[in-house]
Amino acid sequence: MIEWIKENSITFTIAVILHLLFIGALLFNWEYDKPKQIVLKKGDVIQTTAVDANSFNAKIAETAERKKAEQQRKAAEAQKKKALKEKKRREELKRKEEQKRKKAEAARKKEQQRKAALLKEKKLKEQKLKEKKLREKKLKEKKRKEAEKKAAEEKRKKEQRRKAEAEKKRQAELRRQQERERAERERLSRGIVNKYVALIAQKIERNWRQPLDAPRDLQCKIDIRLRSTGEVVSVKIAESSGNASFDRSVETAVRKASPLPVPKDSVIFKEFEVMRLRFEPRSY
Repeated sequence: MIEWIKENSITFTIAVILHLLFIGALLFNWEYDKPKQIVLKKGDVIQTTAVDANSFNAKIAETAERKKAEQQRKAAEAQKKKALKEKKRREELKRKEEQKRKKAEAARKKEQQRKAALLKEKKLKEQKLKEKKLREKKLKEKKRKEAEKKAAEEKRKKEQRRKAEAEKKRQAELRRQQERERAERERLSRGIVNKYVALIAQKIERNWRQPLDAPRDLQCKIDIRLRSTGEVVSVKIAESSGNASFDRSVETAVRKASPLPVPKDSVIFKEFEVMRLRFEPRSY
């Protein structure tokens, strides 16, 4: 019984209060129910009701049961409401936790995305820096090679200029040497030529016979073709003296003088292959 009172203290307290109120109401009615002087008229009927203790207790018990049932119903409803409230609280908590989890997951993903973006940006910067360094290295290498190539080209050109200058000087010196040699040869050749021209002229003059009708101080020019042996191949008057007898006498003298004296040097002899001689006898 004590355990039941402890478990249903509220219900028990309400039942006690209701019983007390009910008893108070009965006592209050009892005061008004005290015997009064009743004047009966003729023909009035008096009806009385007997109060049964058992019936009273039964009503109290029934009231208490109804109260108890009502309390239990209310308690059940309260418990149901409490359970529903608890369910809603748990669902709300679960929803909030789910929201919190989703928010945390979203934050985690956002952080991952941020870190991934930073990492990507870092890698991109590193890649760009690497490419920049590679370009700079290639450009530096290109410039170095171009500088080396330019230096090599300058060196080659300088060497070419030096060689060209040296060759120019050598050629100039060679030309000067050749010119000196040629001049020397010409000098020697001219001396030899003049010598042999004089010898040829002397031999022709020794074989010449002055025509009787030829006046003094006549001269002519003759073209003589010779062999390397000095043999006269042909003779022709190039510039006449104006006297036919004189011209013919000169031609005759040339043929008689054959072979004429010529130099042994084949180079100098070329001056005598075809020579023009001015014949001006000194025996007048």
